[in-house]
Amino acid sequence: MPTFLIIGAGSTGIGAAVRLTELGIDHLVVDAGPQVGGMSASITDGAGFTWDLGGHVLHSHFPDFDRAVAASGITLNHVTRNGWVWRRGDGPHSLVPTPIQQQLAELPTDLDPHGPVDNLADYYRNNFGRQLYEQFFEPYNRKMWTLPLDQIDDQWTSLRSGSTARNVPTLALAGATTPAASTFPYPIGGTGALWQAVHDRLMAPDSVRLNTAVLDVDPAARVARLDDGSTVDFRYCVSTAPITSALGWIGGIDRADSLRASRLHAVGIGFTGQPPAALADKTWLYCPDETVPWYRATMLSNYDRSNAGPGRWNILCEVPIFAHSPIPPETAVDGVVASLRNLGADPALIAGRFVKTLSFGYPVPTLGRDAVLREADKLLLAHGIYSRGRFGGWRYESSNQDYGYMQGRQAVDHAVSGAAEDVYWHPERF
Repeated sequence: MPTFLIIGAGSTGIGAAVRLTELGIDHLVVDAGPQVGGMSASITDGAGFTWDLGGHVLHSHFPDFDRAVAASGITLNHVTRNGWVWRRGDGPHSLVPTPIQQQLAELPTDLDPHGPVDNLADYYRNNFGRQLYEQFFEPYNRKMWTLPLDQIDDQWTSLRSGSTARNVPTLALAGATTPAASTFPYPIGGTGALWQAVHDRLMAPDSVRLNTAVLDVDPAARVARLDDGSTVDFRYCVSTAPITSALGWIGGIDRADSLRASRLHAVGIGFTGQPPAALADKTWLYCPDETVPWYRATMLSNYDRSNAGPGRWNILCEVPIFAHSPIPPETAVDGVVASLRNLGADPALIAGRFVKTLSFGYPVPTLGRDAVLREADKLLLAHGIYSRGRFGGWRYESSNQDYGYMQGRQAVDHAVSGAAEDVYWHPERF
């Protein structure tokens, strides 16, 4: 039997497998999908356009992750950061550079930075004023999280995002600040190309079974049952399945139903010709306007021209699915096409449409989440199960690709030697 069973071949599962390969410890990786990469995989559609499953960027806070990227041999583009807010879906004239809270002619007079903060709504109102809250922060975040802001914690806002900047930058007058970084790295061929290359160069041969789902786990016996009819005994399991699924293996816990995940349609539209002027130099756009179906759009062809191919361009839009008013994929695609027309994109030049519905988009940092996760983690660890990664760990603030990779490595080191798992619980340290 393998000493370690790894469920999921995304960044966390690969991080665990690379570490086990370095240590010479036997292991097996299983993944229900057809390729490695998990949420960071890239998909090339029938029209030849390549799509990531979100607006991923590649930053690193960790030497171990840097070494894996370097050893992969993958070439990185260094893309000029150029994000914008599309305040209203009425045309290019309402585009404003990001961060919008640093494009102000004058500072708000209703700030209360030392006022009580019980949730994300309070944080935004106190620190940015009611006008910015109502025009941008509330509608945008509601679209992204698919929940009211008074149900969401605010602690993640002060942590670092993928770069060295805070997740939510502070207020400033226009022209008073300089962006924290002018470029960001992106793998040629999409984020999935990086993880395939790490798999090929750093993981033990034949250690991965794709198109193989875990049906259930007997935690007492430490046996997993797979959908190919086989079973796998293990001593330790690094699981990147949603922690809600892992809790089902041990009989669940109280309040586990309080964990929330956003759902979304990842809608990609590929065009022939050149992008319109409004999009030609953009990297991503945020949109709070509720008449526009998406909350974020990513110009993937500006990250890497090979994502579209010569004489073409492509854009990925994330369309939220609200529980009270879900929209079907075809409606999401039609809405995206209509919105892009208002930015100058000609529907007659569409060369490809892509849509993938993600039942798990982002883990939402709801109030009380960490108390639930700590109880769950304690119970799962008693059975040798490390539930880690974007949804295995369910912590938005520690689920970027570099954090995910390191969660896998640190889970292995904790199992083998008791080493600390700081990346999962303490992203503020990095």
